[in-house]
Amino acid sequence: MSDGEVQRRRAVRREHRESNLARLDELLGDAEERHHRIEKQEERQAASGVWGALHGKSPREQMLSPWFILITLLTVLQMLRMNFFIATIRSQYEYMLRSERAARAVNSFFDVALPIGGVAATPFIGLLLDNVSTAMMLTGLVALITAVGVLGSLPFMWAAYANVVLFVLLRPLYYSAMSDYAAKVFGFATFGRVYGTIICLSGLVNLSQPLIDAANHQVFHNNPIPINVILAALGLLVGTALVAFLWIQDHRHKKEERIHEITERSRLLPELDEEEGY
Repeated sequence: MSDGEVQRRRAVRREHRESNLARLDELLGDAEERHHRIEKQEERQAASGVWGALHGKSPREQMLSPWFILITLLTVLQMLRMNFFIATIRSQYEYMLRSERAARAVNSFFDVALPIGGVAATPFIGLLLDNVSTAMMLTGLVALITAVGVLGSLPFMWAAYANVVLFVLLRPLYYSAMSDYAAKVFGFATFGRVYGTIICLSGLVNLSQPLIDAANHQVFHNNPIPINVILAALGLLVGTALVAFLWIQDHRHKKEERIHEITERSRLLPELDEEEGY
């Protein structure tokens, strides 16, 4: 092969590499843009307050921790409560409002609001998860859970509509916050197993739905208020325990960070003094 042919082929390969790099820059951004994205990601992780809490732990260690047990209990209760409400919304309000027509109106409003609420809330949920600490996020979530429980037990038309509005916002927010919590706390290496276990356990417990329906019909004579109050009270109890645990862990994490900063500063100061002495 002649020297001219070798040079030509090298030039073609070089142009091909440069073309690929240019396309990568268009897709991923240049080095400065990539660095900016990494900084933003680190800021989001720091803002969460729980990032990396159990990263590197085995699935067994993660599932035996309070981090897993509390979020699983809350998810089990919320899935049970949400499914009960969706399946019985019309019969609930027929009893509480004493009007089939009013119950039908609430049910029709719910049928429209459920998909619209899920779509409309998605962008705002993303902003919240990126910029609010996990402890603060779950504090708001537990407050919303409690508000839905209270409104769902009031036999008034305004409470019915308010309950539906909050419910259709709570449902996508809860599932998004739960998966976000699992990713931040347990990590992506075990995310599928841990998250799948939470959903599986919740699904198994939801097989008891016929028992709740039977209790509603036979024990409480179609009065949904006792079941709503019981599920709301249990959700508040478990949710409060989870939120308290998260705030304690968040405080401990910040305290450890301050101690680490002080230690690093104390270690660097003597070195700076020695350099100035020279």
